[in-house]
Amino acid sequence: MNPLSGVATLNTAATSRVAQLSDTHLMREPGGTLVGLDTDRSLAAVCRLLANQGPIDALLLTGDLAGDEAEEAYERLSELLKPLAVPSFWLPGNHDAVWSDNHPLRSHFKRSIHLPHWDVLMLNTQHPGAVAGHLPTAEMQALEAAVQHAEASGRPLLVATHHPLMPVGCEWLDQIGVDNAEEALQCLAPLGEQALVISGHVHQDSAQAHQGVQCLTSPSTCIQFAPRSAGFQVDAKAPGCRMLTLHEAGRWQTDVLRVTDEAFPVDLDSSGYA
Repeated sequence: MNPLSGVATLNTAATSRVAQLSDTHLMREPGGTLVGLDTDRSLAAVCRLLANQGPIDALLLTGDLAGDEAEEAYERLSELLKPLAVPSFWLPGNHDAVWSDNHPLRSHFKRSIHLPHWDVLMLNTQHPGAVAGHLPTAEMQALEAAVQHAEASGRPLLVATHHPLMPVGCEWLDQIGVDNAEEALQCLAPLGEQALVISGHVHQDSAQAHQGVQCLTSPSTCIQFAPRSAGFQVDAKAPGCRMLTLHEAGRWQTDVLRVTDEAFPVDLDSSGYA
């Protein structure tokens, strides 16, 4: 399992703008494809889209960074993000490698990020050997400590995960979420609307709520999954990402952005991938 550690403090404007990129699925070789889509090209297009959105304070990458655990994929990911010149913080997903503590890109795997009016907690749901996610003891302890700090300080809390904590309405995806998600949601419940959760994994944007805690998922920067599908089903929607604007007093706004200036055809008849 990839341990998360360290704290990053970003001295942004009073309002912080954060972009969530998820499920980039870069392959070992440039031009590698997933269900017929070149994942390098789609990520580059999403980065160009973000470059036209005005100042961005942080990038949160919520897992499945690589599609085949290849070292080359992570190095290329770092290079593709460089033109944005924005600090980026990464989470592993079920398709990612388990890194050593001395990996040269380990600095991206921070536990928390402090913004002027919000705290961000990165939680690792990667469960090596499984597609579904799990929050082991160390991650639950980190969540409990963050909730206690939020209650004591009055600072709102943004939690980032790979696997979502709530069902999104796709039967096959809802079976491979976080197996102890209810425990995490109960931990967050005292914060109510002062907590916000963002996740990846499901390759689609969605919004749910649990006792006031809003739980959002993001489009993938490559292929999209069809909403409300019973089994694996690719959607024709374009690659995208989520933008968050975090204000004082726990107020926030969000938009889903999608690439519109380039076509990314996919194999809509695909029955899945490894």
